[in-house]
Parts: sequence; C-alpha cells; structure tokens
Amino acid sequence: MKSVIPTVDLGAYLTASPLRRQTVAAELDRALRETGMFLLSGHGVPRRVGDEFRARAREFFALPREVKQPYAIEAPYDSGWLEMHPGGGVGVTRAEGEPPPPTAPDLHESFYAGPAHRTGHAALDRYCYPANRWPEELPALRRAVDAYTAHMVRIAGRINTLLAEVLGLPGDFFTRRATRATWTQNASWYPSLNTVGAVQGGQLRNGPHTDLGTFTVLSRQQGVGGLQAWNEADGWFAPPFDPDALVVNLGDLMERWTDGRWRALKHRVLAPSPDAPDEELLSLVFFYESDPATLIEPLTPPAGGGAGFAPVVSRHAILTKLGVTEDEMAALATPAAP
Repeated sequence: MKSVIPTVDLGAYLTASPLRRQTVAAELDRALRETGMFLLSGHGVPRRVGDEFRARAREFFALPREVKQPYAIEAPYDSGWLEMHPGGGVGVTRAEGEPPPPTAPDLHESFYAGPAHRTGHAALDRYCYPANRWPEELPALRRAVDAYTAHMVRIAGRINTLLAEVLGLPGDFFTRRATRATWTQNASWYPSLNTVGAVQGGQLRNGPHTDLGTFTVLSRQQGVGGLQAWNEADGWFAPPFDPDALVVNLGDLMERWTDGRWRALKHRVLAPSPDAPDEELLSLVFFYESDPATLIEPLTPPAGGGAGFAPVVSRHAILTKLGVTEDEMAALATPAAP
C-alpha cells in the first residue's frame, strides 16, 4: 500500500471545527510517523514573491565564478555561496545506511542567508546568527530574500502550533522555544545536463540525507531529475507535486524531540536526466530550528514515541553534525546562549 502524503490547507485548518481538526491531525500524524513529510496549501505566500526570489537567485548563479568567489562559504553554518566542486563547501553528510558519495560533487550550487538577529557575543553570533554576505553586484537579491523569508518566518510559527496540536501539546509548546530561532534560507540551483556535461556513476543533484533542524519548508519545481523521498513501505518515491503548495519535511531535531514518534525525512534529488537534458531546477529551502540553547528533551508517551533518545541542546546537536569541535563550541557556553 502506497503511503499517503497529505495536503494541509493552513487557512482552512485555522478556522475548522474541532472535529475537522482532529481528522486533519490524525492524517498528518500518520504521514509524519511513516515518512516525515506533508504539503502545505493556504499559506498566503504570493506566487510573485517566490518568483522574484527565483529570478534574482538565477541572476546570482549566472555570475562568473570569480565574481561569486568573495561570497564563498568557508566554515560550518556560514552564510554565502556554496560552490559545486569536489570536497568544496560545507554540507550535510549522507544519510545513515546510504553508500558513500562519489568523488564528484553533488550537482548543485546554493546561496544561504539567515536572520539579522545579533547577540553582541562573537562566538554565539558566529555559530548561531552568522552575518549575511549580500552580493554587491545584485542588491535586488537581498530585497527578494527578505520579502520571501518574512513569509517563511510567519509560516514557521503556524507550523510549530500545528505540530504541537497534533501531538496533543499546548499550542505554544514549540513557539515559546523559538523566540530567537536559528534558521537558514537557501536557494539551490540544479543545473541542466547540458550545463554540467556529464554525470558520473552515483552522482546526484543532492545526495540522500536528512535535514538537521526541526523542519524544512520547501518551494520546489517538478522535474525528471527532481525530489525523491524515502520510507520503509515504498522505498524511494516521487512525492506529490502542487505548484501552489509548499513541502514541509521534518528534520533530525524533531525526530529526537518526539522520541522517534515522527521521523526525519530521508530525501534526495536525482541527477539530471538524458530524457530532459535542458532541465534545470531552482528550489527555495527554509531550514528552521529553535532557540540555540533549547534543551531538546524527548517527549514521553503518549506524545513521544519511546525510542529512548538522549536530550540534546539544539545548537550543539546541529553544529556537531556539521563538524564543529567540542573546543570550538565551548565558547557558546559563556555567556548563556539566548
């Protein structure tokens, strides 16, 4: 039996009857237990805002390498340009149980930006709220990112409330732990086969992985070499596509927070296909977390799944997976993270 990836109409849910909310919650809970993914419609993000972001991001990726190089990411959890080359940039490791990546790179470039919040403490700001590196050549990119992420932050609050209600928790359970949440807005460009020239064995646009935070909000484009999700029932499969809906997938922190009741979505993006040699895609990916010092204490039953995960500090868990050492993170303890 094929897994069902439900679509939640956010606007309708907020005004629905208690009985209807219970029905939606049950459908959503099942999908998050099985796969870790759902679609979100009725979100109120004007299509023109996403279109503008994509257009400006494409302009950036089209710049010569020497123009983009000053904005290159050089350290974990940095903002700026992630180049496509073997061993380059700072990325997320492949999911457990997946074959190691080929020596060739994943076939995408990315641009990352984050919140403007600053604490005044150098280490906290470096590892929690790194300064954005806006391209001087394209001032319109910053305006487009700011306009889009304002909607993403709004939606993230709604999703936090929705997820808490599905778990039977107070509606502000997650939101009160996300007053200064860390997040990253990413634009990822997947070039065409004709652009990259050839694909090596095992090479993908984005290798199999799970995201690090609580959840991710994705605006995707459908393609032959597009997104695939994974679960035990179906293996790898192409999730449903709706151009007006956003994709929400859970990350590692939410799997731990729910003590395994819900799962972090394992996903990948296929290599460009000879069947569509001119196809290029551009995804807008909003990675959302929590306040840096939040203690992620696995929920006990009935909300929690009983997997027996240990508590972790949000920022510590994320940075560890990005390769930051214990000595480097020690500076985050003084003063206390916000």
